[in-house]
Amino acid sequence: MSSAVLSSEFFVSDEHPMYVQRWGPTASSLRVVLIHGGVHTGVCWTTRPDGQPGCAQYLAEQGWTAFVVDWPGVGRSAGTGTLLQSRAEHVVSALVALVRDIGPTLLIGHSFGAAIAAKVMDVAPKHVTGLISIAPAPHGNIAGDRGRAPIPSDQAITFDESAMLRFFCSAPRFPKDSIDQYRRSLCSMSPGVFNAAASGNGSRDLVIEDFAGIASIPKLVVAGDNDQLVTHERSSAVAESLGAPHISVGKDWGLSGFGHMIPIESGSEEILKRCLAWFANAGKATR
Repeated sequence: MSSAVLSSEFFVSDEHPMYVQRWGPTASSLRVVLIHGGVHTGVCWTTRPDGQPGCAQYLAEQGWTAFVVDWPGVGRSAGTGTLLQSRAEHVVSALVALVRDIGPTLLIGHSFGAAIAAKVMDVAPKHVTGLISIAPAPHGNIAGDRGRAPIPSDQAITFDESAMLRFFCSAPRFPKDSIDQYRRSLCSMSPGVFNAAASGNGSRDLVIEDFAGIASIPKLVVAGDNDQLVTHERSSAVAESLGAPHISVGKDWGLSGFGHMIPIESGSEEILKRCLAWFANAGKATR
């Protein structure tokens, strides 16, 4: 059983309040903010569908203070704003308020959370020590599918059963005996956030404005070989845009069977372990 404990819960940001959990030591100089993806909440970082401890506990056991968030308008932040009116800019501003409050921190973002994390790094580079993007959605500088019409602003994004099984649950390491529990954890996603990825609606909410300002920040892109949602080409495009190494965990690290939902898939602790080792070495190189 994990010995890591939830040490506090609080809200940050006045205009778009965001729920935050803090796991692990309160005075550690090793800080990490875990940013979930679309149609998910911070639960994907704290508890796996099969009941096993999540990444936040693992990080806390390694001496990190882990901050787990629910985007404004989502999950435990749902009462602080209307989902359909929520924009990526609101999520970014709340996260910027958090990193400025807690001090320089590593950002780990998953899927849409990775695109959001990249923008936080752009806005507040002095408060970000590194970025690890897992199965990343494209930030606004990447063209994406320009032929796709934006999702209407009055239409929340959801995944039906077939889409959930195909994109989230098909990888060999997904805990398939716990799909029902996983299904209950999913939620709706704001069309404003969805459209901001790859500037699908012309939004600049997730466009990185100053690549020179983030050039010295260590960055890593990590992808599962069985990801049916973020293809190798898409994650490679994110890595190229950021000037970051691109790791395909099966091919490059011998960790096969991972898909899109790496944070809750079996054995993801080994991926985290290798990411942290990379970050430690990259940090030394930049000092």
